[in-house]
Amino acid sequence: MTEPFTAFNFRVEIFLPGAQAPLCDAAFAECEGLELRFDVRALREGGDNVRQRLVAGPASYGEVTLRRGMTGSFDLWDWCGLVARDPGIRADARVILLAPDGETERARFLLHRCLPVRLRAPRLDAVDGVVAIEELRLACEALTLDRPGRKPPAGPKVKAELLEPASSGVEPKRRLVVPFNPASLRLARGEDGPATLSFRLDLEAGEEGDVRRLTERVAALAGRPRVVFRWGEFNFDGRITALEEELDLFSSDGRPLRAVLLLTLREGQPTRRAPT
Repeated sequence: MTEPFTAFNFRVEIFLPGAQAPLCDAAFAECEGLELRFDVRALREGGDNVRQRLVAGPASYGEVTLRRGMTGSFDLWDWCGLVARDPGIRADARVILLAPDGETERARFLLHRCLPVRLRAPRLDAVDGVVAIEELRLACEALTLDRPGRKPPAGPKVKAELLEPASSGVEPKRRLVVPFNPASLRLARGEDGPATLSFRLDLEAGEEGDVRRLTERVAALAGRPRVVFRWGEFNFDGRITALEEELDLFSSDGRPLRAVLLLTLREGQPTRRAPT
């Protein structure tokens, strides 16, 4: 007989990148927000007034809230301070469900690339030197369920890229693999004119330290006669005709850490047939 899961028997672990041990040794009395949602849209078909068509959209995840925690360190506060100085830092978290014996693992909820949303201390009181956490709220980029003997699914592998083809040879002159794939592509075609492709790129400084090191690489392509946008089987060959850049997050010393680029590529002019 399979032992049931218990809502009161769980353990929480938070890991910074490259760390072998959890960020802190904390025990929480409550955990909520392990939630998976889909952006479901309803489509109406003309002539069918009694039924709707449902279309499943992208997945999103709830904010996980941990309450009434006890820890012997200030590591969680240090983590929040670290994120304030470097917004590109992420942590992975695991919420482990235990059997009634308190030791056997039944399942793990894996929270990928977390950011702290809120860290709140309780009313201060003398508690034998133990640091109390009233509430810790986490946002994550993905949430998966890991069961014993089963590997969690891998994330997407294919990344979009911008490149300037070489006049001869296989290797391009310039290539930029985008950090985040565009959420959508807008392709417009006129009756006689060339097609245009518009999309948005979100960039973070990351290890570069200054997001302009990435935006300048895109800007360098804007002046080239031929640029290819490639994403898997999708290819658009043209040139960059519009580039808008917005910097919206800065470090204390004035370095931009995040940028939004709006790009428009225009296809090469089609060959016109000679008049007859």
